[in-house]
Amino acid sequence: MRAKPSQGGVALIEVLVALVIGLVVVGAVLATYLSTGQSGRLQLAFAQMDEDAQIGLRILSSELLMAGYARPVSQDAETSELRKTYDERPVFGCDRGFQTAAANTPAECGGSVNSPAIEITYEADLDNSVVTEGKPSDCLGNSFQDGETGITYNRFRANSDALQCTGPRGNAAPLVHNVERLQFWYGEADSAEPRKLVRYVNASAVQDFNLVLSVRVCLLMRSAEAVITAEDAALKAYVDCEQAPQESSDGHLRRAYVGTTALRNRMPF
Repeated sequence: MRAKPSQGGVALIEVLVALVIGLVVVGAVLATYLSTGQSGRLQLAFAQMDEDAQIGLRILSSELLMAGYARPVSQDAETSELRKTYDERPVFGCDRGFQTAAANTPAECGGSVNSPAIEITYEADLDNSVVTEGKPSDCLGNSFQDGETGITYNRFRANSDALQCTGPRGNAAPLVHNVERLQFWYGEADSAEPRKLVRYVNASAVQDFNLVLSVRVCLLMRSAEAVITAEDAALKAYVDCEQAPQESSDGHLRRAYVGTTALRNRMPF
Protein backbone atom coordinates (compact mmCIF):
# COMPACT_ATOMS: atom_id res chain seq x y z
CA MET A 1 0.00 0.00 0.00
CA ARG A 2 1.46 3.38 -1.14
CA ALA A 3 1.85 6.03 1.51
CA LYS A 4 0.05 9.35 1.02
CA PRO A 5 2.37 12.32 0.29
CA SER A 6 2.68 14.69 3.18
CA GLN A 7 0.83 18.02 2.81
CA GLY A 8 2.83 21.18 3.54
CA GLY A 9 1.10 24.19 5.09
CA VAL A 10 1.96 27.88 5.13
CA ALA A 11 3.53 28.89 8.35
CA LEU A 12 2.00 31.76 10.31
CA ILE A 13 5.24 33.71 10.07
CA GLU A 14 5.08 33.56 6.28
CA VAL A 15 1.55 34.93 6.32
CA LEU A 16 2.59 37.79 8.57
CA VAL A 17 5.59 38.61 6.38
CA ALA A 18 3.37 38.66 3.30
CA LEU A 19 0.89 40.94 5.04
CA VAL A 20 3.64 43.34 6.09
CA ILE A 21 5.08 43.47 2.58
CA GLY A 22 1.61 44.08 1.19
CA LEU A 23 0.97 46.88 3.65
CA VAL A 24 4.31 48.49 2.80
CA VAL A 25 3.53 48.37 -0.91
CA VAL A 26 0.02 49.75 -0.40
CA GLY A 27 1.38 52.48 1.88
CA ALA A 28 4.01 53.46 -0.67
CA VAL A 29 1.44 53.62 -3.44
CA LEU A 30 -0.94 55.63 -1.27
CA ALA A 31 1.81 58.05 -0.21
CA THR A 32 2.84 58.54 -3.83
CA TYR A 33 -0.77 59.15 -4.81
CA LEU A 34 -1.34 61.68 -2.05
CA SER A 35 1.96 63.44 -2.77
CA THR A 36 1.19 63.63 -6.47
CA GLY A 37 -2.32 64.89 -5.73
CA GLN A 38 -1.07 67.64 -3.42
CA SER A 39 1.62 68.67 -5.89
CA GLY A 40 -0.99 68.87 -8.62
CA ARG A 41 -3.28 71.00 -6.46
CA LEU A 42 -0.45 73.43 -5.70
CA GLN A 43 0.56 73.70 -9.35
CA LEU A 44 -3.03 74.30 -10.38
CA ALA A 45 -3.46 76.97 -7.69
CA PHE A 46 -0.29 78.80 -8.74
CA ALA A 47 -1.26 78.60 -12.42
CA GLN A 48 -4.72 80.02 -11.70
CA MET A 49 -3.24 82.86 -9.65
CA ASP A 50 -0.79 83.69 -12.46
CA GLU A 51 -3.55 83.70 -15.06
CA ASP A 52 -5.95 85.82 -13.00
CA ALA A 53 -3.19 88.31 -12.17
CA GLN A 54 -2.19 88.70 -15.81
CA ILE A 55 -5.81 89.32 -16.79
CA GLY A 56 -6.20 91.91 -14.05
CA LEU A 57 -2.98 93.71 -14.93
CA ARG A 58 -3.88 93.69 -18.62
CA ILE A 59 -7.31 95.21 -17.94
CA LEU A 60 -5.82 98.01 -15.84
CA SER A 61 -2.96 98.61 -18.27
CA SER A 62 -5.38 98.90 -21.20
CA GLU A 63 -7.45 101.43 -19.28
CA LEU A 64 -4.39 103.43 -18.24
CA LEU A 65 -3.12 103.55 -21.82
CA MET A 66 -6.37 105.32 -22.74
CA ALA A 67 -6.36 107.67 -19.73
CA GLY A 68 -6.71 111.27 -20.87
CA TYR A 69 -7.63 110.38 -24.45
CA ALA A 70 -10.08 112.69 -26.22
CA ARG A 71 -10.71 113.81 -29.78
CA PRO A 72 -9.27 117.12 -30.95
CA VAL A 73 -12.20 119.36 -31.83
CA SER A 74 -10.84 122.86 -32.37
CA GLN A 75 -7.71 124.98 -32.43
CA ASP A 76 -6.68 127.56 -29.87
CA ALA A 77 -6.37 130.90 -31.67
CA GLU A 78 -3.56 132.13 -29.42
CA THR A 79 -1.35 129.03 -29.13
CA SER A 80 -2.39 127.15 -32.28
CA GLU A 81 -2.76 124.04 -30.13
CA LEU A 82 -5.63 121.66 -30.67
CA ARG A 83 -8.39 121.61 -28.08
CA LYS A 84 -9.84 118.30 -26.97
CA THR A 85 -13.28 117.24 -25.79
CA TYR A 86 -11.69 116.40 -22.42
CA ASP A 87 -8.57 118.09 -21.09
CA GLU A 88 -8.61 117.50 -17.33
CA ARG A 89 -6.83 115.01 -15.07
CA PRO A 90 -6.54 111.56 -16.68
CA VAL A 91 -6.39 109.67 -13.39
CA PHE A 92 -7.31 110.31 -9.78
CA GLY A 93 -6.68 108.07 -6.79
CA CYS A 94 -7.55 107.68 -3.13
CA ASP A 95 -5.62 105.56 -0.64
CA ARG A 96 -8.78 104.68 1.31
CA GLY A 97 -11.23 104.61 -1.55
CA PHE A 98 -13.86 107.09 -2.70
CA GLN A 99 -16.70 108.45 -0.61
CA THR A 100 -19.02 107.01 -3.24
CA ALA A 101 -17.90 104.11 -5.40
CA ALA A 102 -20.32 105.05 -8.19
CA ALA A 103 -18.68 107.02 -10.98
CA ASN A 104 -21.80 109.10 -11.62
CA THR A 105 -20.80 111.42 -8.76
CA PRO A 106 -17.66 113.61 -8.44
CA ALA A 107 -14.65 111.65 -7.20
CA GLU A 108 -13.85 112.53 -3.59
CA CYS A 109 -11.61 110.65 -1.19
CA GLY A 110 -12.94 109.52 2.14
CA GLY A 111 -13.58 105.80 2.19
CA SER A 112 -13.98 103.99 5.50
CA VAL A 113 -11.50 101.17 4.80
CA ASN A 114 -7.88 101.01 3.69
CA SER A 115 -8.69 100.01 0.13
CA PRO A 116 -6.94 102.10 -2.56
CA ALA A 117 -9.02 103.02 -5.61
CA ILE A 118 -8.39 104.77 -8.91
CA GLU A 119 -10.56 106.66 -11.37
CA ILE A 120 -9.47 106.56 -15.03
CA THR A 121 -11.02 109.08 -17.40
CA TYR A 122 -11.04 109.22 -21.20
CA GLU A 123 -13.38 109.61 -24.14
CA ALA A 124 -14.77 106.24 -25.16
CA ASP A 125 -15.26 105.63 -28.87
CA LEU A 126 -15.90 102.72 -31.20
CA ASP A 127 -12.20 101.85 -31.37
CA ASN A 128 -11.09 101.93 -27.73
CA SER A 129 -14.13 100.39 -26.04
CA VAL A 130 -16.48 97.44 -26.40
CA VAL A 131 -19.11 98.34 -28.97
CA THR A 132 -22.57 97.83 -27.45
CA GLU A 133 -25.65 98.40 -29.60
CA GLY A 134 -23.44 100.20 -32.09
CA LYS A 135 -22.22 102.69 -29.48
CA PRO A 136 -19.09 103.05 -27.31
CA SER A 137 -19.30 101.82 -23.74
CA ASP A 138 -17.74 102.03 -20.27
CA CYS A 139 -15.70 99.38 -18.45
CA LEU A 140 -18.79 97.20 -17.94
CA GLY A 141 -20.11 97.42 -21.48
CA ASN A 142 -22.83 99.99 -20.72
CA SER A 143 -23.35 101.96 -23.91
CA PHE A 144 -23.49 105.74 -24.11
CA GLN A 145 -26.72 107.15 -25.45
CA ASP A 146 -27.12 109.54 -28.36
CA GLY A 147 -26.18 113.07 -27.37
CA GLU A 148 -23.82 112.03 -24.56
CA THR A 149 -20.19 113.12 -24.77
CA GLY A 150 -18.82 109.62 -24.25
CA ILE A 151 -16.46 110.72 -21.48
CA THR A 152 -16.18 107.68 -19.24
CA TYR A 153 -15.12 107.67 -15.61
CA ASN A 154 -14.14 104.12 -14.71
CA ARG A 155 -13.37 103.46 -11.04
CA PHE A 156 -11.40 100.38 -9.99
CA ARG A 157 -10.92 98.90 -6.54
CA ALA A 158 -10.58 95.55 -4.77
CA ASN A 159 -13.88 94.63 -3.17
CA SER A 160 -15.12 91.26 -1.87
CA ASP A 161 -11.88 89.63 -3.02
CA ALA A 162 -12.33 90.76 -6.62
CA LEU A 163 -11.07 93.47 -8.96
CA GLN A 164 -14.19 95.57 -9.37
CA CYS A 165 -15.09 98.33 -11.81
CA THR A 166 -17.81 100.94 -11.40
CA GLY A 167 -18.87 102.87 -14.49
CA PRO A 168 -20.64 106.21 -15.04
CA ARG A 169 -24.03 104.49 -14.80
CA GLY A 170 -23.33 103.77 -11.14
CA ASN A 171 -23.44 99.99 -11.34
CA ALA A 172 -20.46 97.86 -10.27
CA ALA A 173 -19.33 94.38 -11.25
CA PRO A 174 -16.34 92.11 -10.54
CA LEU A 175 -13.87 91.66 -13.39
CA VAL A 176 -11.33 89.27 -11.83
CA HIS A 177 -11.86 87.18 -8.71
CA ASN A 178 -9.43 86.28 -5.89
CA VAL A 179 -7.86 89.75 -5.80
CA GLU A 180 -7.30 90.41 -2.11
CA ARG A 181 -5.73 93.86 -2.41
CA LEU A 182 -5.10 96.50 -5.05
CA GLN A 183 -2.32 99.06 -4.63
CA PHE A 184 -1.28 102.04 -6.78
CA TRP A 185 1.80 104.27 -6.99
CA TYR A 186 1.77 107.33 -9.21
CA GLY A 187 4.77 108.42 -11.25
CA GLU A 188 4.70 112.19 -10.89
CA ALA A 189 6.66 114.83 -12.77
CA ASP A 190 7.93 118.11 -11.39
CA SER A 191 5.92 121.23 -12.26
CA ALA A 192 9.09 122.87 -13.59
CA GLU A 193 9.70 119.89 -15.91
CA PRO A 194 6.27 118.36 -16.56
CA ARG A 195 7.67 115.69 -18.89
CA LYS A 196 10.32 114.36 -16.49
CA LEU A 197 9.22 111.73 -13.99
CA VAL A 198 10.83 112.35 -10.61
CA ARG A 199 9.10 110.05 -8.11
CA TYR A 200 6.56 107.31 -7.41
CA VAL A 201 4.19 108.02 -4.53
CA ASN A 202 0.83 106.84 -3.25
CA ALA A 203 -2.30 108.86 -3.93
CA SER A 204 -2.21 111.00 -0.79
CA ALA A 205 1.29 112.25 -1.65
CA VAL A 206 0.50 113.30 -5.24
CA GLN A 207 0.77 117.07 -5.58
CA ASP A 208 -1.03 117.36 -8.91
CA PHE A 209 -2.66 114.46 -10.76
CA ASN A 210 -2.24 116.40 -14.00
CA LEU A 211 1.51 115.79 -13.58
CA VAL A 212 1.16 112.01 -13.32
CA LEU A 213 2.96 110.32 -16.22
CA SER A 214 2.67 106.66 -15.23
CA VAL A 215 0.98 104.37 -12.74
CA ARG A 216 2.43 101.32 -11.00
CA VAL A 217 -0.13 98.69 -10.03
CA CYS A 218 0.12 95.79 -7.58
CA LEU A 219 -2.40 92.97 -7.32
CA LEU A 220 -2.20 90.74 -4.25
CA MET A 221 -3.71 87.48 -5.44
CA ARG A 222 -5.08 84.68 -3.27
CA SER A 223 -5.65 81.06 -4.27
CA ALA A 224 -9.30 80.14 -4.67
CA GLU A 225 -8.98 77.24 -2.22
CA ALA A 226 -6.94 76.53 0.90
CA VAL A 227 -4.22 74.24 -0.49
CA ILE A 228 -1.37 74.68 2.01
CA THR A 229 -0.95 71.64 4.27
CA ALA A 230 1.25 71.10 7.32
CA GLU A 231 3.95 69.65 5.06
CA ASP A 232 3.94 72.84 2.93
CA ALA A 233 4.59 75.31 5.76
CA ALA A 234 7.25 77.11 3.70
CA LEU A 235 4.56 78.15 1.22
CA LYS A 236 2.85 80.25 3.88
CA ALA A 237 5.48 82.97 3.46
CA TYR A 238 4.92 85.68 0.87
CA VAL A 239 5.82 89.32 0.18
CA ASP A 240 2.94 91.79 -0.03
CA CYS A 241 2.53 94.85 -2.27
CA GLU A 242 4.56 96.96 0.15
CA GLN A 243 7.48 94.49 -0.08
CA ALA A 244 6.86 93.44 3.51
CA PRO A 245 7.22 89.74 4.45
CA GLN A 246 3.93 88.17 5.51
CA GLU A 247 2.63 84.72 6.40
CA SER A 248 -0.64 83.17 5.30
CA SER A 249 -2.65 81.84 8.22
CA ASP A 250 -5.69 80.38 6.44
CA GLY A 251 -4.12 77.84 4.09
CA HIS A 252 -4.46 80.05 0.98
CA LEU A 253 -1.51 80.80 -1.27
CA ARG A 254 -0.76 84.48 -1.81
CA ARG A 255 1.48 86.29 -4.27
CA ALA A 256 1.92 89.93 -5.34
CA TYR A 257 2.06 90.88 -9.03
CA VAL A 258 3.28 94.29 -10.21
CA GLY A 259 3.02 96.17 -13.50
CA THR A 260 3.76 99.75 -14.63
CA THR A 261 1.99 101.63 -17.43
CA ALA A 262 2.92 104.98 -18.97
CA LEU A 263 0.10 107.44 -19.64
CA ARG A 264 0.85 108.03 -23.31
CA ASN A 265 -1.96 110.57 -23.73
CA ARG A 266 -0.20 112.96 -21.36
CA MET A 267 2.23 113.86 -24.12
CA PRO A 268 1.42 117.18 -25.84
CA PHE A 269 0.13 117.43 -29.40
